[in-house]
Amino acid sequence: MNTDTEVLVWAGDSGNKISGIEASFFVKGKPVPQGSLKFIKGHAIHVKGRELALWRGTIAAMARSTNITKIQFGVDMDLLFIFNKPKTVKRDEPFVRPDLDKLIRAVLDGLTGVAYEDDQQVVRITAQKAYGEIEGVHIRIKERTSAHVRPIKDFVASFVQRTETVINGDSN
Repeated sequence: MNTDTEVLVWAGDSGNKISGIEASFFVKGKPVPQGSLKFIKGHAIHVKGRELALWRGTIAAMARSTNITKIQFGVDMDLLFIFNKPKTVKRDEPFVRPDLDKLIRAVLDGLTGVAYEDDQQVVRITAQKAYGEIEGVHIRIKERTSAHVRPIKDFVASFVQRTETVINGDSN
């Protein structure tokens, strides 16, 4: 278990804390995925339970330190997971374990009850794994406004129209 987790906080480019409905921060430490379970005497237990609990707790503590107000509506989230590149690896991208979806799950659960009431409020996530010098995750969370909703409705309407055109065989 990594007990040397160091945490840095900043917001935007200024390094100042953000309060209100948006926050950006970095959690230093090796990202821990949430997902793999083993069953012992009928009970499901996370394979990396202690590490996962520490990681989620650190994420929650960092979110609290930004003084973010708990978001009551939809949430946009951007995540960038940074891993050290092994010396023997030649590829530029970490398309290896841990799985991105399991890394995302740990962050979502770490922010539940702190940045938002429940992770079901998250309506948009962008996430990426990359190699870098300092392992950790860059997190940006922002409350969605009505300005976000209209373009999505237009996109969905346009998508449905194009899909119906393809299904019906209309090429005009």
